[in-house]
Amino acid sequence: VAVDPADGSAALAPADGSAALAPAGEGSLTARVAAAVAQALVAGTWSRLKACEAADCHWAYYDRSPAGRGRWCSMQVCGARAKMRRYRAKES
Repeated sequence: VAVDPADGSAALAPADGSAALAPAGEGSLTARVAAAVAQALVAGTWSRLKACEAADCHWAYYDRSPAGRGRWCSMQVCGARAKMRRYRAKES
């Protein structure tokens, strides 16, 4: 992930030598997003950021399911709709 030096900075933690990106001041949106992506990659949580599988939903969400196999942003809305569509298709 490339960050414009004017928008952000990289720093090394003296305790463990890990690197972190941080936006300079308020920073641009690009710098803040790049920093968040880099932190998620380092932490190993990037694969948990997903797009909802519902065709009419445009939400991204963080998958907190134990196995990391979540499919919908909300089980109560998008998941329920998908399951009802599948049920009705089997009944026809």
